[in-house]
Amino acid sequence: MDFREKYALWKQHLTGTPDEADLLAYEADAAEMEEAFYRDLEFGTAGMRGVIGLGTNRINIYMVRRATQGLAEYILQQGRATDGVVIAYDSRIMSAEFARETALTLAANGVKAYLYDKLTGVPQLSYSVLQLGCAAGVAITASHNPAKYNGYKVYGADGGQLAGEMASAVIACIEAIPDPFCAKTMDESAALTSGLLEYVGEALDRRYIADVLSLAADAAPLVRAQAAQLPVVYTPLHGTGLLPVTRVLGALGLQLHVVKQQQQPDGRFPTVTAPNPENPDAFRLAIALAEETGANLLLATDPDCDRLGVAVRDAAGGFKLLTGNQIGCLLLEYLLSRGALPEDAFVVRSIVSSPLADRIAAQYGVEMRQVLTGFKYIAEQIRLSQESGQGHFLFGFEESYGFLAGDFVRDKDACIAAMLVVCAAAQEASHGRTLADALTALYQKYGWFEEHVISITREGMAGLAQIRHAVDSLRQSPPTTIGSLPILAIGDYQRGELRQLASGHCEPIHLPHADVLYYELSCGSLIIRPSGTEPKLKAYLSVNAASQQTAQETYRKLQQGVDALLQPLLA
Repeated sequence: MDFREKYALWKQHLTGTPDEADLLAYEADAAEMEEAFYRDLEFGTAGMRGVIGLGTNRINIYMVRRATQGLAEYILQQGRATDGVVIAYDSRIMSAEFARETALTLAANGVKAYLYDKLTGVPQLSYSVLQLGCAAGVAITASHNPAKYNGYKVYGADGGQLAGEMASAVIACIEAIPDPFCAKTMDESAALTSGLLEYVGEALDRRYIADVLSLAADAAPLVRAQAAQLPVVYTPLHGTGLLPVTRVLGALGLQLHVVKQQQQPDGRFPTVTAPNPENPDAFRLAIALAEETGANLLLATDPDCDRLGVAVRDAAGGFKLLTGNQIGCLLLEYLLSRGALPEDAFVVRSIVSSPLADRIAAQYGVEMRQVLTGFKYIAEQIRLSQESGQGHFLFGFEESYGFLAGDFVRDKDACIAAMLVVCAAAQEASHGRTLADALTALYQKYGWFEEHVISITREGMAGLAQIRHAVDSLRQSPPTTIGSLPILAIGDYQRGELRQLASGHCEPIHLPHADVLYYELSCGSLIIRPSGTEPKLKAYLSVNAASQQTAQETYRKLQQGVDALLQPLLA
């Protein structure tokens, strides 16, 4: 069907419903109608994410029901209906409604649904899948995207996001459903009476908090001893982090100052352009509160509490926003330096995260495993190590502000990360230092790194075509230099090979195929990939050198070269 035929089908089903007026508005704007109906909202291995609104390329109760119908049919095929699915939701617009519709579609298919009774973040959803022994989990969230977005993320029985064969099977079940109006649903009271719907909450919350605190049992006395000298400002950015983060940090005896203007959940995110702890704007109010309270450490979590941003006061008295790579490497150094490690210990990073982490792991004799972008691949390494009985997982991270320690959660966890950052800060404070000092010491020990991500956004159907054109052009006509910097080797993860430019020699890349291009330079690397969850083309720039000045100068050359390479392709 083309977009007009899809629109006609929706009009047929929605005439006489409360959604009819919003649907009819498309008839005054053919371009908007095409954007809303030109394709089905893609359900990838991380679920689906899109603009809230009516249409097949939007997220709404009908597309949520369709996705859930496919998930239910997969679970029924596996004979795990009684194991059920646990559902959590964040503070975004329509999150509660989408969570309820998910539960009722599952129940209508005879699949037990456990629905959280309040806003709950992704880490606790992952935790509850394992604790309840569920067949799957669903999180209603669009993470750190702007307010107009929402999303639907599916988790497997291992507590990690869908991966491998299960992802393919669930997607196949969803794609087999001809339209969203085929999905089943039922009345909430009937679902509760039948026992197919059960609300969950506080009991799981208490268990989760206790397990998080167990990771800092040996560090807690030092944190309490330094608490008076370590006031912390925290903002949940209108999301789900307030309760778990304040409960954990409060248990450690910290002086915690919460940004009042961003304390309450609000899916409009009125105080920020986007609720993204990667952005300096997200820390504007936190910095103002830090100036009032004298705090040197600022923490921010995104709406679903899986990403953590950190800002620290520098030597000049201002605040420096740490990158995800810097946070990850600081935490890695902290965790590995604490004492004796298991002989089979391993840590994990994504391929786009800092190679500085490799140097840290090597220093402590710990195996570093590299995986594709997506925290599900880190979760997969935990599962595989447990199934084989080989390997002891210590820590995993992605440069996109995702961190995890422990194995009772299988996705990035900002609550755990916030606690570990505070523990690392307390250790530094006990020696009269700050995390800013610790970062400088890290570079002095392992070499200076300049690493940043360039994200180029192209919205809509035309934008996706531009991004696709840029990647295809780079693959078909590979560059030999990035500006003035010669390329030594090109890795194409879609083809699964790394080719040396000088010799032409190729060697295999032992990872699943992915739409990623890697350029090896004598001074570092460039990685280019389209985002799997946002309408963005991402370029990951990494430079290392013996001195900070050389690293910064070389980085500027690389950045100029990347701009010159990509801008014409996206024009």
